[in-house]
Amino acid sequence: MPGNSRVPAAGFNQNDRRLESLSLALCGVLGLAFAFVLPPLQLTDEHAHFIRAYAISRGEIVAHGTPGLPAPIVAFVMRYPEQAVPFPLLPKQEVLRDLAARAQAPEGGSMALANTDGRHPHLAWGVIGSAAYCPLVYLPATLGIWAARALRLSPPAMMYGARIFNVLTLVAALAVSFRLAPGYRAVMSAVALLPMTLHQAGGISGDVVTIAISFVGLSLALHAREHAVGRRFLILTAAVFTMWGLCKFSVWALPLVLLIPASQFRNRRAWLAYIGGVAVCMACAVAIWGAVDSGNAEAFRLARLSNGIDISANVRLATTYPLTFAQQLLGLIRSSYWAELGQFLGTFSWIMFTLPLWARLEYLALIMVVAATEFSAKPFRVWERAVLLLAFLGGVLLVHAILFVSDGTLCAGGVRMCFAASAGVQGRYFIPFCLCGFLALRQSRVQVRSSTLLGIVLAAGTLQALGALYMIRLAFYP
Repeated sequence: MPGNSRVPAAGFNQNDRRLESLSLALCGVLGLAFAFVLPPLQLTDEHAHFIRAYAISRGEIVAHGTPGLPAPIVAFVMRYPEQAVPFPLLPKQEVLRDLAARAQAPEGGSMALANTDGRHPHLAWGVIGSAAYCPLVYLPATLGIWAARALRLSPPAMMYGARIFNVLTLVAALAVSFRLAPGYRAVMSAVALLPMTLHQAGGISGDVVTIAISFVGLSLALHAREHAVGRRFLILTAAVFTMWGLCKFSVWALPLVLLIPASQFRNRRAWLAYIGGVAVCMACAVAIWGAVDSGNAEAFRLARLSNGIDISANVRLATTYPLTFAQQLLGLIRSSYWAELGQFLGTFSWIMFTLPLWARLEYLALIMVVAATEFSAKPFRVWERAVLLLAFLGGVLLVHAILFVSDGTLCAGGVRMCFAASAGVQGRYFIPFCLCGFLALRQSRVQVRSSTLLGIVLAAGTLQALGALYMIRLAFYP
């Protein structure tokens, strides 16, 4: 590999290291606080994600319909209703008793899940939807459940084990990102301490691994942009990008490979070959998983069809009328961006309650200022900002396009789409690629030391998180 870095290694004093450690500690402590303050299965679709992670812990890598589950697991899921605000049926003393109890029955046997009590209307759909995700996004939760199962702990303990491992995954990803790209610690900490990020890390979903790999993948590209790297590093980066593509189909990340400069390769042809190779690896990984999971994709399509949503017809509509599709997609974004922005900053537990608007906007403004002013040893060029914006806008368009084809129905009298049966794009979907958008704001005229900004971020992020925790506690345990 040629060349030496033209960028001097960042020097950090002992105070910088303390702040960095404090950031990791706060992320872990606050993430665990969310994990234990939020009652069982009260994250959006958490019951379905728990079931999927539990099935993987038993070796069911590819889902085969609604799994048969042991009686204790079924009883646990049925015991905690969806959207249970307030939470009068199970006071916290009873939740603690459930957590401390040992498994009351062996894990053998098989019981089916059903909405027999009328309190789980989203359960069947959630199980079908979670089967479409690659098992990679459930790896930490699966390890937590497996550890609890090995100790013969209760189903609630399995759930909390999964939540704890998810929080540890986010902290580990942040620590790796600090080592790879220390010049971006403040803005990374600001996103990691976002109440919505901590809320997702403190629950079971497909989001936390996607967020964690997004931190690491972007940090690898930023490191290679500023430092000389070798072949092993580039192979590792290609592997991480391949896994990144499998995390909730994050193909929007591919343009970030362009941040790795051609000077890291023998010649420009080798650089282009590497970019093409990463693209092929990501595309093949997604295609292979799609083929392996085709049965669940068909089940997903049939489930939507039973609700009057024809995914195949929507795809044909988008390809037959691409301009109309593009116009409606932009219209959908324009009509919903304000609500999505509010959810991105913090809307908790089945999108039922949120922080005050002024608090969310203040924290958004802080992240933008930090992203724009954090000291940069190597300022972004115009084309590099374009790459970051391309990844960000690609992510925004992708999640709205998926909504269009999976949740849209034809309105009366034309090709216009309606979304009456849809929960809509949720703001949490934007967390994995928001860093790309924030970094595109960086400028070089006004720069502030990373440690100064990090101290401000830690104070503001902690206050935001504590406010969200207090609100969650009041909502569930009045």
